Amino acid sequence: MMSRFGLVMLGLLAACGVATPPPAPPSGIDKLSIAPIENKTGSPLVIAGDTYVEKFIGRQKRTVADEIARELTTKLRDQGFTIASGSVPRLSIVLRRFEPDQPQLSYVTVTLAAKVTDPDGTVRWTDDRTNWLVSTTGSPSLAAAYEAASREIARGLVDGWAPGP
Repeated sequence: MMSRFGLVMLGLLAACGVATPPPAPPSGIDKLSIAPIENKTGSPLVIAGDTYVEKFIGRQKRTVADEIARELTTKLRDQGFTIASGSVPRLSIVLRRFEPDQPQLSYVTVTLAAKVTDPDGTVRWTDDRTNWLVSTTGSPSLAAAYEAASREIARGLVDGWAPGP
């Protein structure tokens, strides 16, 4: 009896698989533009500014997509990249899943596709993350969990990148 249980548990663990490491950062890039984040989750993923009270007092609406783009810009600049527009490689992200662990709010499950594309359409780098568990432990509210996960997603995607000639 115990050996069957052990085999079943071993099978379940094997089915979960080992997380694949992120791809190597793109090389030869010192300038990037950041495309607006595409939200294909079916939810607006609003962090703040969407309630009647917030609208009445003039609070600006912020979404997960806005926060990811802002954090990407900050993180890449801190790492030495020039954030530009025009004829430079472009980082684009498509969010396909963004589901918080409710009611605990200890993580958000994220599925996304990211890529860096040259102005001529050549893809330089891609990263597909499926069922990425992004920690939001300690978040007191859904908005705080959304904000924390947004920052972690941006950092997790470009951590270790360095500008190159």
